[in-house]
Amino acid sequence: METIPSSEVGIKINRWYNEIQKLNVIEAERLKAEVHLAIERMEEDQDLLSYYQLMNFRHELMLEYLFPAEKKLSKSDYLREIEGQGRKLSGLLEYYFSFFTGMYHFSRGKYIKAIKGYRAAEKKVDESFR
Repeated sequence: METIPSSEVGIKINRWYNEIQKLNVIEAERLKAEVHLAIERMEEDQDLLSYYQLMNFRHELMLEYLFPAEKKLSKSDYLREIEGQGRKLSGLLEYYFSFFTGMYHFSRGKYIKAIKGYRAAEKKVDESFR
């Protein structure tokens, strides 16, 4: 089986994220499955795997927002899994992690924690323009 470049999978993940933002569940589910298959054949790239996990988390947030009665997984457990065992994330992944953490806390009505997450994400954007 031929390996797929991680950059190609990254492009698919970005397309998936665009559909999540549009709340297009059908296309997001299709792209999620496509990305999952591509991940299995992708060259090793730990940052992209973390990015994939973050998009899975964001996908679950979308589903929870649209279908609140269906409880899919514990978000706090998922966040702990994404954080890893003290592993350092790249700048883009740190941004997404902070931003999605803010979204999660906002959806739970924990506005102070949400603001902290958004501010941390904002700092990552500021750092990238220096």
